[in-house]
Amino acid sequence: MATGAVKRERESDEDGDDVSPFGLTDGRSRHCPYLDTINRSVLDFDFEKLCSVSLSHINVYACLVCGKYFQGRGPHSHAYTHSVQVGHHVFLNLHTLRFYCLPDNYQVLDSSLDDVTYVLRPTFMPEQIRTLDKQAKLARAYDGSTYLPGIVGLNNIKANDYANVVFQALSNVPPLRNYFLSDETGGSLQPANNTGSKGRAYGSKSKVLSISGSQRPPGSPPPALLWRRFGELLRKLWNPRGFKAHVSPHEMLQAVVLCSHKRFQITRQGESSCKVKAPGMGMVNSVYPLL
Repeated sequence: MATGAVKRERESDEDGDDVSPFGLTDGRSRHCPYLDTINRSVLDFDFEKLCSVSLSHINVYACLVCGKYFQGRGPHSHAYTHSVQVGHHVFLNLHTLRFYCLPDNYQVLDSSLDDVTYVLRPTFMPEQIRTLDKQAKLARAYDGSTYLPGIVGLNNIKANDYANVVFQALSNVPPLRNYFLSDETGGSLQPANNTGSKGRAYGSKSKVLSISGSQRPPGSPPPALLWRRFGELLRKLWNPRGFKAHVSPHEMLQAVVLCSHKRFQITRQGESSCKVKAPGMGMVNSVYPLL
């Protein structure tokens, strides 16, 4: 696990994403002349973080002018080439949440970009979570439309309306919602030591939980990906500072397809009575002992 984490960190920093150990920054970092070219209306972070050219998920940057994803930022990389050929200069590393100006290749530091990072990775303070059910205040998206956080439309990509119903229902179950909104790991369930009682374990600050005595069926993929995607989806559904009044469950649906060994699909519904129940019930049955 540690080796994999180190490898991913190395991959994400392969173009020099590391910050100077002495805290030194380029003099242009706080005076980037291209910030007014950012087009927030085309930014959509709901889809899989893949380079639009190489289809690689490693070291991916989002062009904040056209919204497309490109790999790398060094010379001859796809992001670098895009900046030279098209004249788009401001990019966001989707892993480190750092902004860069290409092809000059310096980090951009500006508080006006905080709304972009928040849309990509929403965070919630404990006091915010405690008052979610007490507020009915409409939020206004960047495009001017209004929406109620938690009651946000989910896009029907192909034939996934059966799953959208389940996601909407689960996102409004307070104990489940509160756990995934407060968990700093993005909602992934991790094993905890020193279980207080059979079948239940509690961590400290991040509420790390585990199910003892329950085992996955042979050949089943670990649920970490499913929980992580579900946590990300819930954060977007409850985001009060969204750029649009709807969310695409694309990454969550991909996790469902993978973890169900393609039993549940995006492109077809099959028997709705079975399909509506199964994805949600599987998640509820595994999470219920934790709540």
